[in-house]
Amino acid sequence: MTSCQPRLYVCDLDGTLLRSDATLSRYARDGLNALTDAGVPLTIASARSAAAMRSLLDGLRLNLPVIELNGAFITDLATGEHLDHRTLIPGAVRTALNTLRELGIEPVLTSWDGSEDHVVHGTSPNHGTTWYIDEKRAYGDPRLRRSADIEASAATEKVANIVSFVPEPQAAALVETLTALLGDLAKVSSTANLYVPGWHEVEIAHPQAEKGHAIQRLCSLSKLDGAQLTVCGDHLNDLPMFALAHRRVAPSNAHPDVRSAATHITAANDEDGVVRYLLQDAGLNSWGGMCSS
Repeated sequence: MTSCQPRLYVCDLDGTLLRSDATLSRYARDGLNALTDAGVPLTIASARSAAAMRSLLDGLRLNLPVIELNGAFITDLATGEHLDHRTLIPGAVRTALNTLRELGIEPVLTSWDGSEDHVVHGTSPNHGTTWYIDEKRAYGDPRLRRSADIEASAATEKVANIVSFVPEPQAAALVETLTALLGDLAKVSSTANLYVPGWHEVEIAHPQAEKGHAIQRLCSLSKLDGAQLTVCGDHLNDLPMFALAHRRVAPSNAHPDVRSAATHITAANDEDGVVRYLLQDAGLNSWGGMCSS
């Protein structure tokens, strides 16, 4: 018997919808538009910002708010309005910044002053941080702010996350140190950067700034509570939303732990495997899209 429950598709970007060069293929864009044009509720849940999504997803017609910064914000992509946020409390921000300064690590702060978003970075970026800033500069990210006093910005704005880039051998120890100091005030995670080999991105965020919790908030905001949920992702930060979903889709290039948690494995991101699966699942497998290119 066919379920009468509404469906909801939520997809990660990097390593899932985006190819290995961080682009969305024409096939993927057109296929996703075929889904939303057919009325299928579909959105993005990413560690990236809405500003990055607007550049990377140019021409994509989403029909729901996006989950950005791993769930720190739920945002209307067209207007940039934050419909919901989970930002760090000031005490956690002070502790984190003091600790990083003592360790000689220069962080990047993503913050919100109530009307504008900012990405505040210091004056002496390392190799990983330079990539992070340069990528944003390349697509004209209006949030970038250079400051010799990151703590001053942190004192007056809501902080969505604090990101530091460290060489891979240092990442585990940094996470352990920050976790011990911050306790349940923040969530500390480390992810290998897909585009800067040998560097890890260590993020400090609100404990509820994760994709699973954000999907629950999105469903409430969008009146989709009880929807049959299909999620698509490739990395460890996708596991919280995998835990909620009826169907869990991973491309073949996904992290082994994500593949183990998946109910469906598709072709790799460079072959647009996830988009092909979604079209078939939605009954649009005869959609006449162009071949991947």
